[in-house]
Amino acid sequence: MKKVSIILLTIGLVVAISAGTYYLVTHYGTITYQWKTNLNDYKEYGLLGDSTLNGYVRADGEISVYIITKDDFKKLKDGEPFDYYRAWEHVKSVELKDVKIPKGDYVLVVKNEENGMQWISVKLVDKK
Repeated sequence: MKKVSIILLTIGLVVAISAGTYYLVTHYGTITYQWKTNLNDYKEYGLLGDSTLNGYVRADGEISVYIITKDDFKKLKDGEPFDYYRAWEHVKSVELKDVKIPKGDYVLVVKNEENGMQWISVKLVDKK
């Protein structure tokens, strides 16, 4: 009987830890990333629909930052006209403070606008 109680307690703890981790990641997802990128290289970050976004995007040179749907991201990469929710074009940094993300399948896209390699740093906190 004691072994069964220990096994059930262990299973309960694993389930509770898993549920807590899932909740934290989906409600308080934080992404911090830094990379050196080529010309016309795109970096895509998935966003939670119906959430609030905070953080920054910074670069050594010019970048463009877009909050767009995944369908419009495909159009952007294919060189077709696209719509965006928010855009900052040909800037060196973007401060994201309480940016409301609508319901839907949105991504934050960072595009290198320079003729060569550059360092880009991103920190995003996306809260439901």
